[in-house]
Amino acid sequence: LPIKAGDSLRTGSAKLEAARYRVLALGFFRKVKLSLAKGSERGQVILLVEVEERGTIVLNRIFFGNSLVSPWWAGIDLTERNFLGTGLAVGGAFVLTGESNAEGGRGQHSAVLRAADSAFFATRFGWQASAYRLKASEPFRVRGEPDDGSAANFSAFDYDRMGARGALSSRLGSLSRFNLGGRFERVRSDLPFAPLQQLPGGETRAIDLHLLDGTSHVASLFASYDRDTRADPVLPFSGDRLLLHSELASDAIAGDYQYASLRAKYQRWWPVVGTQQVVSAHFSGGLVLGDAPLFERIHVGDLNRMVSGRALGLVTSATPSLDLLDLSTDELSYGEVGGLAEVQYSYKLFRSSSNWIYGGELFVGAGLWTLVTTADVDPRESPPIDLLVDAGIRLDTEIGIFELSVANALGRLPL
Repeated sequence: LPIKAGDSLRTGSAKLEAARYRVLALGFFRKVKLSLAKGSERGQVILLVEVEERGTIVLNRIFFGNSLVSPWWAGIDLTERNFLGTGLAVGGAFVLTGESNAEGGRGQHSAVLRAADSAFFATRFGWQASAYRLKASEPFRVRGEPDDGSAANFSAFDYDRMGARGALSSRLGSLSRFNLGGRFERVRSDLPFAPLQQLPGGETRAIDLHLLDGTSHVASLFASYDRDTRADPVLPFSGDRLLLHSELASDAIAGDYQYASLRAKYQRWWPVVGTQQVVSAHFSGGLVLGDAPLFERIHVGDLNRMVSGRALGLVTSATPSLDLLDLSTDELSYGEVGGLAEVQYSYKLFRSSSNWIYGGELFVGAGLWTLVTTADVDPRESPPIDLLVDAGIRLDTEIGIFELSVANALGRLPL
């Protein structure tokens, strides 16, 4: 709370409304009411905070869909935010896929277990840890036109990853947190010998799969910063959020890959008519320097929701971007520099006292995204830029937020 004993308060004070928004922004409560009561003597008041809790089991994400490469994939990501009443957040996720249709491909699976305590022994310090294992069958193009995502144009190679990561965190204020941690994992890959792509004109070129053959290790240190001033963490109508994440991997800490990466995300919401109509701006981007493994590079699905993103680290589709601006974005799968700038308009449909659905909104958005492979940069040519368009509905429910949208559907259909 941005209020402490000794502060001057009165009914209708802007401090009360700011305090209410900060409690709502925690994400633990569906309703927050602040009021003043008489104190022990004249001129003193007691601040009463009444809350109505959300459910503690959160459905973070559902994974499902099919593509020309994967006949199906399915999975789920769940978190219990107050495990056995201890205050610990415990969660897990898994994804399974069908047998790949790409030459040499197979079925894939991925799983992760997580635990975290954001206020260790009721202090401003916390911790988080996770362990993961996945077996991947990564498709890569060996022939065909860039806009043809048929499985016959792709081969696949296998690799598996097993590792863990952990971090310590510190709350810098009521609205921000800093994390510092490390990660170590083992990678085993079975790479094809001298993979080549046959270009439409008949020429061939070598393919860099960005992994070491056999057994290798990734060891890294990372730091992140999160500042969140949203009035509502699920269907925001004001405030902003900033996320920064940097990572450094080196052979000096027992790894086989040397690289640095920086990811950033900033979102801002402005109420237009009360809190019912809202305009928001969304910016995200990333930069990868050095010899990063394939799975640490920026995937086209990280930026463009109109194609399938990675499902718990697994690539489930090779469907190319629509290339709406005809600037060769259909040739992109991975890159080292990428970014997205998007504007959205949302209209709040309802707020409900139901125990299951708390609210809903319609939204429409448009933006521009880009992804660059630094090895192929030609300063004489325009960078590959394309449009992102989306529209749909968001529902705030007892177990999390559900988003049904055009882009969401496109990423799950075998186009």
